[in-house]
Amino acid sequence: MKTIRIFIASSSELKEDREEFRAFISRENDRLHTKGIYLKLEQWEFFKDSISSTRLQDEYNEAIRQSDMVLCLFYTKVGKYTSEEFYTAYEIFKAQGKPRIWTYFKNASINVGSITDEINTLLEFKKKLGDLGHFHTEYTSIDNLINKYRSQLDMILPEYESSSSSEPADKGKENQVKIETEVIENTFNEVLTSRLLIAISKHNRKAGDFLAANGDWAENKQLIQTAKRIIINGYVGVIGVQIRKLMSIGEEEYSENKMMRYLEHCQITAKRGIQLICYALISALWDYQLNIKVKFSSSQTNVLVNFFRNSADEDILAFLELLRNLLEVYHENKLEFLISESLDLLPGLKEESEFKSACEKLNEVSQLINNSSYQLNDCIEAEMNLAIVLENLSFLSEYRMISINQIDYNQQRNDAEGLYLHNYTLLVGENKVNDSSQGNVRRESSPVISHAVIIFKDNYRKNINLDPFIIDFNGLKLSGGSKICFYSYCNTYDDLNLNYSFIEDRSKEIITKSSNPKPNDSNLNSLNSWLSKKENRIDMNFDKVYSLFYEAKRTLIGIEEESTEDLF
Repeated sequence: MKTIRIFIASSSELKEDREEFRAFISRENDRLHTKGIYLKLEQWEFFKDSISSTRLQDEYNEAIRQSDMVLCLFYTKVGKYTSEEFYTAYEIFKAQGKPRIWTYFKNASINVGSITDEINTLLEFKKKLGDLGHFHTEYTSIDNLINKYRSQLDMILPEYESSSSSEPADKGKENQVKIETEVIENTFNEVLTSRLLIAISKHNRKAGDFLAANGDWAENKQLIQTAKRIIINGYVGVIGVQIRKLMSIGEEEYSENKMMRYLEHCQITAKRGIQLICYALISALWDYQLNIKVKFSSSQTNVLVNFFRNSADEDILAFLELLRNLLEVYHENKLEFLISESLDLLPGLKEESEFKSACEKLNEVSQLINNSSYQLNDCIEAEMNLAIVLENLSFLSEYRMISINQIDYNQQRNDAEGLYLHNYTLLVGENKVNDSSQGNVRRESSPVISHAVIIFKDNYRKNINLDPFIIDFNGLKLSGGSKICFYSYCNTYDDLNLNYSFIEDRSKEIITKSSNPKPNDSNLNSLNSWLSKKENRIDMNFDKVYSLFYEAKRTLIGIEEESTEDLF
């Protein structure tokens, strides 16, 4: 196994970018271990803050000397130690030809009020890089950074791959890949863009107007990009995010890694669409069950039990079966549902249909990826099947999602009624996670539920509350921006923790019941003192998600929270 050491140098302000990059390296290792390559990441969080025989920065510098690659990330400042780490790497590179060095400067919106004199360190450092003849690169988001660095890895890793094996490289195969790469046109997303633009034009006025005014849009590169943005922002938020990522991958240079990720994202985009409808149906059914006792058939009960007790992430076909049973419950009991268009999917779920067949084929993509047996034609087929799925879900372009972060009450002197201030984030496809500038405030005469993700059509007061199946992790954590996560599974047979998947990169977030109980509401002094601490309010928010999940479980399938205590 060939180990490649990668050192990341950056200031604390880019901690979240470093964590996202770490998750990317972990995913790369899942793929590269079959090729005898392991990427070992070194970043300053990994070093102990204990007293050592040397200055701690010296330990960082020694790690740089042992590294094969060094990444330096910058945003609004260049810290003393980050600068030292760069120059350490640069001097070692001049002496021995490694490590390879990349400098990435984040080009994103900055709160003007947060700018300090430290920004001068950034300008000075850029000038020094120019004097050294070192060219830096800008990135706009963590997705953008990962895509840029992945392209660099794809070019470099073959060197390590050939040196990690005692077997001679397959020259015939190598030449074949080279020839194939030269003749392949980057046609990813063409079919998807064309079909989805037409599909949502029936529901989305902007898409309809664009098509009417630009009949030849597909022949104009600028209009193609406009069409993609219309689709990304046309589909309801969480689906738009997945399409954005797919479009981003499609624009990369052709490579084996690109094919793999394109296949993965075709599959996950279809799954998220089906999950969204399932979670909306379950949330609304929970409300119905509290008021009227809906009768379930044995098969419908079994599917719901499996959903609430699943102890591993389900695949597309499992959610397709859940969707069919939920739609049958609504149809048989004549229950009204906000996303009523989804009921039109039911006939095709009962028999062989283009929609069902497309879902089945997308589900088989997992086997292709696991066996590393995919080809360009598999990407083309996956794109076609995803287009079919999203065409059938095109009615979702009429809906919107928002994350209600906080409700404030504002009442001025001599104001008889006052107003509620709804602090929320509108979730659209081009949203960037953790961007606190995306917050909005709406003035209303009455409140809505806070810390909830809701989906609506025309009036956001007529909505479906998706909590606890879709949550805004950052909102619950009382931090900036939105981090929308889908419920994945429950550790029913273990610690009862709830597992969620972040829609941007599928990283996991785990919610567990805290051991920090809120004081009784009757004791106002104790309650106020407890709530004054931010960490207590955060515990309260996550405990509420935990309790809501088990309340929904008890209401819909009659199963109380399982105990993990030893009964002996």
